[in-house]
Amino acid sequence: MISGKVWRRLPLRTMLQMDLEGEAIALLAERALWWEKEKTLIVADIHWGKSAHFRKHGIAIPLQTQTNDEMRLANLLRGKKAERLVIAGDLFHSKTNMQVDFFSHFRNHHQSLHIDLVIGNHDILNEEQYNSFDLAHHKDCFTMLPFCIAHDKIDSEHFVIHGHIHPALRIKSKGYNQPTLKLCCFAQDDERMILPAFGQFTGTCVLDETNYKHLYLVAESEVIQWK
Repeated sequence: MISGKVWRRLPLRTMLQMDLEGEAIALLAERALWWEKEKTLIVADIHWGKSAHFRKHGIAIPLQTQTNDEMRLANLLRGKKAERLVIAGDLFHSKTNMQVDFFSHFRNHHQSLHIDLVIGNHDILNEEQYNSFDLAHHKDCFTMLPFCIAHDKIDSEHFVIHGHIHPALRIKSKGYNQPTLKLCCFAQDDERMILPAFGQFTGTCVLDETNYKHLYLVAESEVIQWK
């Protein structure tokens, strides 16, 4: 948990502007989607409390892992002057723990922000806990036309934005004996856009490029259209 006195206003990274279903949206290098017209930030798979969950089971994970994600999210919300945050599942990682309890402090620093959570497979807190955080929670899908925001792929008459997969690509470096890079990405086909995991301590799933119409790599400070 970090107090309001130590939030650092970091410079926002370069974003990739695009038209999606007739809406002007931006893919952000912070692993988020920004919808300017609606003043809405859309993220997936934060997995808040995962590092504490691992430490509870005897696996040494640095405390800074959670703090970095909190600061990155707070910086985006304030830098964009977001009025709404939509989380496409897996806000939390598991049962309540110290870090999950600290989410209330984060919430207190963003009291005017409307938060919608689509329940993911890791979101197993009870309804009272979600209500205590002032979260509007949705079971399968949250519709903001022309989009259906879900945790995983779902049948819908609308274009689906979802997470769950934690997509990434392996990029072969040029030159002799150069390492292969694994970079998070956004993945798009005709019916959906898959968001990268917002949480940095989440793991990734390497995609088969041939299965997607467009792929957008998340580089260190920008999003690059790869395909």
